[in-house]
Amino acid sequence: MWRSQRPKCGDHGNTMTGFKVEPFQRPEFMVRLGLRPPYSPSDIKQAYRQKAKTAHPDAGGSAAEYTALHDAYEQALDFAKFHAGRSRWIGEEMELYIARLAIVTAVESRGGYVTMQRIEGLRPWVGEDFGQIKDKLIAIQWRGKEVNDESLASLIENQQVLSDLQHLDLAHSSVTSDGLLQLHGMTGLTALDLHDTPIDNRGLEAIKQFDRLEWLHIGGTKINWRGRMKLKLARPQLHVATGTSKHKHRR
Repeated sequence: MWRSQRPKCGDHGNTMTGFKVEPFQRPEFMVRLGLRPPYSPSDIKQAYRQKAKTAHPDAGGSAAEYTALHDAYEQALDFAKFHAGRSRWIGEEMELYIARLAIVTAVESRGGYVTMQRIEGLRPWVGEDFGQIKDKLIAIQWRGKEVNDESLASLIENQQVLSDLQHLDLAHSSVTSDGLLQLHGMTGLTALDLHDTPIDNRGLEAIKQFDRLEWLHIGGTKINWRGRMKLKLARPQLHVATGTSKHKHRR
């Protein structure tokens, strides 16, 4: 299990403030992309493509280097869009923010916990309030028998913001394979704890779609030895825990 904390969502009743940019100062993400003003989305995309050719692990770069480059690319696009049309940018991002907030509210109101990742790179340029709406939902811990397939409705209805989710802990819950199969969009999931749940072999179909999954706990589930063997053959690099004792997973 990883440590999870409640997000600091701030006072949603406050009026959002404007932004302030220091003259002649380049944001760190623009420096990483090697760009100078003026910044346009086309220039940003071109710079990213060029640097990705050498930064990608398949081209000899490191995973950390490529992740940092991709983060800079996303922040640079947000920066450019913000300056090109602040109202439109806020409207588009606010929809995603509301979707994240719906998940956070549903989980916390039923005894669960979430972890939010602050996106610091944009804050000096768009302000704390605007920067907050870009924070990522990266972990959900939602345990207990009262957590069932119906409880997952908030996640299912707002799957467009689940791509940033890295850790999902549903241990000791009543979530079944039917519920798990409805969860899509978790393309960044690296750790999944399902121990002591009624998940059976059908749930493996859902697990297969999580391409980046590195750690999985299925101890105490209804997944039999045949299902576990198929999983091992299909995902040999995946670390699968099968014990029923308490397991701690560190991020």
